[in-house]
Amino acid sequence: MRTDRILDDIKSKTDIVDLISGYVQLKKAGQNWKGLCPFHTEKTPSFTVSQTKQMFHCFGCSTGGDAIAFIMKHEHLSFNEALAVLAKKAGVTLPDGSIDRKGIQRNEKIRNVLSEASGYFISQVPRAAKASAYMADRGISAESLERFKIGYAPAGWSNLLRHLRSRGYKDQEITEAGLAVSGEKGLYDMFRDRLMFPIMNMSGHVIAFGGRAFDDTPPKYINSPETPVFKKSETLYGLYHAKEDIRCENRVLLTEGYMDVVVCHQFGFRHAVAPLGTSLTPGHIQKIRTMAGSLVLVFDGDTAGKSAAKRALTLIAQQNLKASVLLLPDNEDPDSYLRKFGAGAFAGLLDKAHSMVSFIFRTATGEKLDAVRDALGLIALVSDLLVADELLIELCDISRMNESTLRDELRKMKQSGATRALPGRAADPRKGNSEEFLLLSAVIAAPEKADYVLSRIDIQDIQDMTVASLFRRFAAAQDRRDLSQILTGAEEDEQRLVTRLSVDPGFDPEYIDKNIEDCFVRIQKRKLDKKIRLAERSDDQAQSNALLIEKQKMIKGQGI
Repeated sequence: MRTDRILDDIKSKTDIVDLISGYVQLKKAGQNWKGLCPFHTEKTPSFTVSQTKQMFHCFGCSTGGDAIAFIMKHEHLSFNEALAVLAKKAGVTLPDGSIDRKGIQRNEKIRNVLSEASGYFISQVPRAAKASAYMADRGISAESLERFKIGYAPAGWSNLLRHLRSRGYKDQEITEAGLAVSGEKGLYDMFRDRLMFPIMNMSGHVIAFGGRAFDDTPPKYINSPETPVFKKSETLYGLYHAKEDIRCENRVLLTEGYMDVVVCHQFGFRHAVAPLGTSLTPGHIQKIRTMAGSLVLVFDGDTAGKSAAKRALTLIAQQNLKASVLLLPDNEDPDSYLRKFGAGAFAGLLDKAHSMVSFIFRTATGEKLDAVRDALGLIALVSDLLVADELLIELCDISRMNESTLRDELRKMKQSGATRALPGRAADPRKGNSEEFLLLSAVIAAPEKADYVLSRIDIQDIQDMTVASLFRRFAAAQDRRDLSQILTGAEEDEQRLVTRLSVDPGFDPEYIDKNIEDCFVRIQKRKLDKKIRLAERSDDQAQSNALLIEKQKMIKGQGI
């Protein structure tokens, strides 16, 4: 079968409206369908899909084409990869030699490895009393376990590795899938003794994992590193399961964690999703905007939750999306609240979620005028005049200030560009866990030290997620001297940290070896101190004395 006949066969079995509706919320507009363009930010729908011509075109950014062109651009695939995706959806078998398969083999293998790993993790749950007891204690139903394919990564260094090897997968394929890390003694499992949450793309394929510890020992969560099939800044957990309900509700419920999403869905709130342990990004907002008209941020009511909400609102305003904020009672998250009080009480809280302006006033700690200026700064970021006007009128009602005065102030703010960023920005990360940053800085400054540092540090003990992710990148890199290769596909915060440490390493490069050893001594001392405290709390005098002797020997040996 010739290539053009293959294309005709696939296109004849693919309806472009059905296809694109899986990614964009479309509404009938005369003979065509319209929605917000998924390829650029816009306030008025200019993305048009013709069912009769089986074509799409955006009058805002001029992107257009057929079904294959849409999949290529939206999923960042080559022509051959997009053709294979549509062929599978259409039930068309591609004959050998019909396309160049070299471009899709790697990604297909990665997805196959991840799928096999997901099945392995699921199979381990019944064999692990610890995992089963944990899920029962958290009230997770059998239906939710099956729906989200939750599994368990057993303790040990190479359980998954041995399983995948036995299934014929090569070490390089396992590493490229982000399932194994290289150390001085060879490969070992990335995930160990953790509850496993598969992360899926919009087609339902497993593209990554999130692993949760059974206690609050940091890091509580570990995510897969970015791979050719997984980009963290554009992926939302639960979106595959939530997409149909999101379209029905025309609203997204944005929570903070995997368990929040699972429990929300279990209690009937099936439009809930969550970012993957990171702050909200423009990529996340872009996905949400194409599927729904608004979102509700559901955060913990503590200081950290309020700061996270403020940072998110700044980004949301820039993307012209309407949002409301629900701050839960102290020490509660959607998971715990739903299990304690039920779906009715949670629905009641959602009905009382605060608008963007109301949230700023409710959480303000300074003078009234400061809150007004914060609100005006947020409104100034909104380019959609109708949305901005609606927010301004609400600000008038809440602040009881003259509307013309507020409009004048808003106009001045826009003209001067002096928009106020909402409070809640992160502080210098190096102020805590400085050894992690210094060791990373040493590896950046002297890549030949990477093998030694990686052999002595357990990446899963690293508390800062950005530092841990960068160490994984170094561990997986073939050429650790090439920072551009290591930073390919890296998050913005990872790139910023590397450039910052490159110009400000935090130590004298002449004494890099001493810096590395001092860091490991301090890390070991901190671990011993923690063990000593635990022994003292449990009144284990013998263990406490033994640890104190060990600490004294270490201090004497290192001269500290």
